[in-house]
Amino acid sequence: MEEASQLSKATVKKIVVKKLGKSKKSKVKSQKLEVKSEKAKVKSKKLKSKSKVIHVKNFNKIVSPEAEQFLEEDFIEDVEVVEKIKPNAVVKQGSAIFDKVKDELEDIFDDKIISHPIASHGKLSHATKINDNKKIKPINIYKKIAASFIFLTVLLVATIFYFSFVNVSIVLIPNQEDVSNSLTLDVYDQQKNPVLNSSVILGMVNQVEVKESKTYQASNKEVLGQEVVGKVTIVNDYNKDQPLMATTRLLSSDNKLFRIKNTVVAPAGGQVEAEVYADEPSREMAIGPTKFTIPGLWAGMQDKIYGESAVAMEYKEKVKITIQQSDIDQAVNDLKTVLIAKTKEQVHNDFKDYDRVIYEIDNNSITQQLDGKVGDEKKEFTLNIKAMVTVVAFADEKVFQLAKQKLASDLPNDKELANFSKKDIVYNLSSFDLKQGTAITNISFTGKMVLKKNAEIIDRKKLLGLTNEQLTQYLGSIPEIAGYEIKFSPSFIKKVPNLVDRIKVEVKE
Repeated sequence: MEEASQLSKATVKKIVVKKLGKSKKSKVKSQKLEVKSEKAKVKSKKLKSKSKVIHVKNFNKIVSPEAEQFLEEDFIEDVEVVEKIKPNAVVKQGSAIFDKVKDELEDIFDDKIISHPIASHGKLSHATKINDNKKIKPINIYKKIAASFIFLTVLLVATIFYFSFVNVSIVLIPNQEDVSNSLTLDVYDQQKNPVLNSSVILGMVNQVEVKESKTYQASNKEVLGQEVVGKVTIVNDYNKDQPLMATTRLLSSDNKLFRIKNTVVAPAGGQVEAEVYADEPSREMAIGPTKFTIPGLWAGMQDKIYGESAVAMEYKEKVKITIQQSDIDQAVNDLKTVLIAKTKEQVHNDFKDYDRVIYEIDNNSITQQLDGKVGDEKKEFTLNIKAMVTVVAFADEKVFQLAKQKLASDLPNDKELANFSKKDIVYNLSSFDLKQGTAITNISFTGKMVLKKNAEIIDRKKLLGLTNEQLTQYLGSIPEIAGYEIKFSPSFIKKVPNLVDRIKVEVKE
């Protein structure tokens, strides 16, 4: 109240009330005032008993034009009244003037402490006060607004960052797949067919006669038996000659039994060499150098007459070798290769101007001689062969372009030819006509195809939201892909973005 007393001493304006209506109208307004007064009384009971005094330095800032209009319309008497407001006067709490002025004061000066001395029909009442929360409430609202603004700003920045910088780049290493095809070529001898259209292959068609002979081994082996043979030196330290009959037994130091093949006589004080064989032949009987006793001699003589071997016994199979049909067939095929090689040497200079030369033996012209027949017991045989070799020569660049076009035309829309060269073409002479100077050649060729750089092998929509592990599994399941490189940006991101345009897929050349 002390603050209110000091501030209320300031000069305040007079409130001029003018007569605006007739007495009948004044009575109606008076009735309205009574109703408003009753409402003000009810409202005043709800106000708190303790509040703060509101101060204002200048009454001009309190009474706005709207407030003056309110005073004029609701509290006008028939006569003009001019009254000065006494010092320390305040408007009574709960009155219509108080509520109107208070609302305007709160709207204009809600961050200041003000006091307002107002006239009320010439009477003054006790001081009224405004709730303390009017000062604190706006601060809390500002804090909430600031916090919300910061949160929304962070969220906006994060969203902009995600949509602007987060992406994944996938580089696909395509798998090279084989693609094969074939063509039939008509080759014309340009000397016999000088005028032809551009669709045919010009070259040379000729034949060369060659012959050759070679010796081959027969391979049909029939095992008739086996033996272990060797040589043993018979030593005689006795004073008499000692004859040893064929099949005389010789026993090795490890008790393996051999026999003398032919009768021999060991001279007194001398020695003799004898051929021996195993009594029961097997690979185990092929023993090394050792000493032999002769069990057939008297025991007292065995240390004077005995045998010694200087080399190991040899295991042998008794076989019968004969010529079989497969031996002859292999010999003929081998000689055909020899004939082709010989033909290349003979006619090389004649066809040096052509890139491609095809050599083919005319099987109908082959004649052969064999110094034996199937079933003959011979370890080897000699074959003589003579044949005509057909030679077709031409430039292969045109053939290569035709083959390349054929491969490319049959490729799928998302594939392209990656690797193909002249060495990938195989030529085979199908038929020929020497009189007409023509030859039909079949060619087969194989190249490598890969995905095109702009091929849409991957549906990017299927990648949305996949983890790095899931993405790896998906890419590994596609057969056209030999390998891949995955790069997330930023690097700490390990999940595919949920936007298709943030996924970049590139096929490596």
